[in-house]
Amino acid sequence: MKIYTKGGDKGQTSLIGGERTYKYDDRVWAYGTIDELNSSLGLARAKLRDENFRKVLLKIQKQLFELAAELASTGTDKYKENISEKDVEFLEKIIDGLNEEMPSLNSFIVPGGTEESATLDVARTVARKGERYIVKLESNYYVNKNLLKYMNRLSDLIYTLARIIDYRQVLKESKKRVSIISKDIKMNREIAEYLMEKLLKKSEEIKVPMVICIVDESGNPIMFQRMDRALLASINISIGKAYSAVAFRMSTDKLKELALPQGELYGINNMKKIITFGGGEPLIVNGTIIGGIGVSGGTVEEDMMVAQFGKRTFEEVASYGIK
Repeated sequence: MKIYTKGGDKGQTSLIGGERTYKYDDRVWAYGTIDELNSSLGLARAKLRDENFRKVLLKIQKQLFELAAELASTGTDKYKENISEKDVEFLEKIIDGLNEEMPSLNSFIVPGGTEESATLDVARTVARKGERYIVKLESNYYVNKNLLKYMNRLSDLIYTLARIIDYRQVLKESKKRVSIISKDIKMNREIAEYLMEKLLKKSEEIKVPMVICIVDESGNPIMFQRMDRALLASINISIGKAYSAVAFRMSTDKLKELALPQGELYGINNMKKIITFGGGEPLIVNGTIIGGIGVSGGTVEEDMMVAQFGKRTFEEVASYGIK
């Protein structure tokens, strides 16, 4: 069988049933665009790595053959509705299932986040174009109401797939970056300055003059700040809290119970530099001690609040770097 028939050499083509029409016929534009969409989805499917997504696109491609055939029979005595409400529900079910993973979007998305999503975004625009041609058909022909529903849902589904693929890639890169940052992080002046700035602001927020000490993994001070009107006694206490948190690899408020007569560490409060009440926090990454924070100047609860804030801030730095 020859590929070429020469039947279209004069600008005409056959609809289903044999009726001849010019290739600029709205029906030809409509089903031709669906063919374009099918090819675009085929390219996207070839790029996708998620096997479940590939299966979804393959099924949709097969449905598009049926949809194109319906358009090619529109206005003829061979017209047949191929797309049903069930086909629309198929797309809706997939979209609903994907919504749990779909990230929250607050702005327009620039296509091209990944090669996979970019091919899907191209297919989405073709789907919208096909939808517009079908709308135009309604002015001259009867159009199955499920066609527009299907095309509308299809563009939504393609959009959702593209955004999820972008989102997964962002997560993957973030986890990789976190792993690199967490692996290489060491307490240094840059990190200490960043933490100190945040800790001082927190102390100002609660209106309590604090003394704050940040130490390295050996308990040696890297940075020390005494706010105006902070208690003189808080100087040595803050240093002791930071040192104790590193030495015992735990918050100093937990040392209190252990230092009681019935505790496992009874008598440690008699050791030089050891503080056994709240306000000292160890800074640990992947089980490795990186440093410690000691805060003194307010009540025990206030000291703990600021120190724990500093610990959370450090954990953000360990995960995402200095913002």
